[in-house]
Amino acid sequence: MTIKKIIAQIHLWLGLISGLVVFVIGLTGSIYAFQDEIKDLVYKERLYVEVPAGAQRLPLSQLIAVAEKAFGKDRKPSRAELSQMPGRTFMFRAMKLNREAFGYWNYYQYYDKVYLNPYTGQIVFKENAKKEFFTVVLALHMNLLMGDNVGHFVVKWSVVCFVVLLLSGLVLWWPKKWKRKQLKKRLSVKWNAKFKRLNYDLHNVIGFYSFLVLMIIAGTGLMWSFDLTTDKKAKVLSDTTQMKDIMPADLILNQALQASPETAYFLYNFPSAKSGTVNVSAYQSEMKLYNRVQYRFDRYSGKLLQAGETFSKLPVGAKIIAMNYDLHTGSALGFTGKLLAFLAGLIVAGLPITGFLIWWKRGKSKQM
Repeated sequence: MTIKKIIAQIHLWLGLISGLVVFVIGLTGSIYAFQDEIKDLVYKERLYVEVPAGAQRLPLSQLIAVAEKAFGKDRKPSRAELSQMPGRTFMFRAMKLNREAFGYWNYYQYYDKVYLNPYTGQIVFKENAKKEFFTVVLALHMNLLMGDNVGHFVVKWSVVCFVVLLLSGLVLWWPKKWKRKQLKKRLSVKWNAKFKRLNYDLHNVIGFYSFLVLMIIAGTGLMWSFDLTTDKKAKVLSDTTQMKDIMPADLILNQALQASPETAYFLYNFPSAKSGTVNVSAYQSEMKLYNRVQYRFDRYSGKLLQAGETFSKLPVGAKIIAMNYDLHTGSALGFTGKLLAFLAGLIVAGLPITGFLIWWKRGKSKQM
């Protein structure tokens, strides 16, 4: 058996083993590509409010108190999204995961969101985010609704299989001789051909043209799966000798605003441990999430303990890690990048189908 035939067998069996999972990952990735734009339209009433003339936003501490009351005594806010754009609501999240659990509904013990009018403190919308469409789509994409232990494992190694499929597919596509006739066959789809030839061309040719984009998307996905994007931060803790019942949220937010006045929105992460810090990420763009500065504050005194670098000052390796999400979703290139990610997701979902049909048709031909 020649090397190319061995590669063809590897390509076949990896495709059959991982095909269904790859299909789900591709389809859900395509759906999720424009989730921000879709939410802006569908969830407009919970995302936007009218700004009263001359109104100022209420102190964050006051809004936190409203959110805590809305969640109830047994659920504490874990994160707040504080948009600095006029007319945008503030979103508070309370979430508790059971990472050892199997199944979507067991994995999320609870996941609630409260949208507040930051000018009046009124509750605009309360959401059971476990049932929200894009939350389910993302869980399908990341762990097939089976939780971390099983689902994440299956997805991770299916993506590894997909990377091998892309590389082996490129080897199988590669023409023996770079002559015009062979190149034309490899680089063009014969749209007027019979189904068998058309299906082969769709798998072979489109797979080649999308190779680079698919490798970037798969590679950035694996960066998450193998925890290669986790920041290795120095251990910074709050001073527990100064413990107070009330967190100095207003002081913390004001410091973050002074340090990053051009911020589009802040992610304010509440500490879970008594010695934990308040971590605030200042995103300078609503679309390009790599452009952010991260701060860590003492939860009791509000003192700034650590300030991250702006994106432009990061070393190359840190920039690549910071851009991982934006490269994966295409948002690094704006709307054009998101469109590429959307189309790439459809191609990822289509390749297992066309590949299966090639194998199935060949099997039927041998039986005849």
